[in-house]
Amino acid sequence: MLRHLQTDVLSSWVLIAAGLVLIEILFFKSGTIFSLFFAALLIYFGRKNFHRFLGKIMLGVGLISLTFTILSMFTLKLIVIALVVYWIGDYFKSKKEPGYIAPVVHEQANGEKNTEVLTFKRQQLLLNKWIGHQHTPHAIYEWEDIQLQNGVGDVVIDLSNTVLPSGESVISIRSGVGKVTILVPYELDVGIRHSAILGTASVFQFQSTRLWNESVSFNSEFYADAPQKVKILTSVWVGDLEVKRV
Repeated sequence: MLRHLQTDVLSSWVLIAAGLVLIEILFFKSGTIFSLFFAALLIYFGRKNFHRFLGKIMLGVGLISLTFTILSMFTLKLIVIALVVYWIGDYFKSKKEPGYIAPVVHEQANGEKNTEVLTFKRQQLLLNKWIGHQHTPHAIYEWEDIQLQNGVGDVVIDLSNTVLPSGESVISIRSGVGKVTILVPYELDVGIRHSAILGTASVFQFQSTRLWNESVSFNSEFYADAPQKVKILTSVWVGDLEVKRV
């Protein structure tokens, strides 16, 4: 009930904020409409002609113009200040009145508590980085599922230098800016789920699929029933995905 109430309050504040922004644009900053329209045109034609150098320039100028136009709005600044004040107040409130969660333990018939054995291991194959390129070892290495977050830089995963176990292996990569390259042996089946705000996806014979805030998926022909396969989950803000056979 409380969570539902908080959601309703948040939705109301979002609608009020949107209304204030609209009022400022229509009655106090009519020139903002032209700026937004101009930026939208640049972004549209830049995206449409992104394969050309001029298209890249238009897209960049459009995004910069849109950003500065939005940041120059007085209402938006008030909303940001209000959010900061709310977060600070909520933080101090949580310090004074912290919430507690009590675990529920079910006892067995003989009075003994259920116990669960866990195996803990830190991933060492690749490490999360803010800046820098990453590459799996060039020599033979022992396989372990990959879950990687990379800020700025290229990532290369070479599966030809390792022995994959039976069943499904997983590669999960989240990248900010950079290219993700995955080298796959010919006999290995793959299932790919990729999303990007801006970039391309080249998978085997499917070359340079342009992506703009989209998600795509690829499955090799016998992936569903393959005894040995790899699931590839990748997500980038700005960058390309290339999956190729070696």
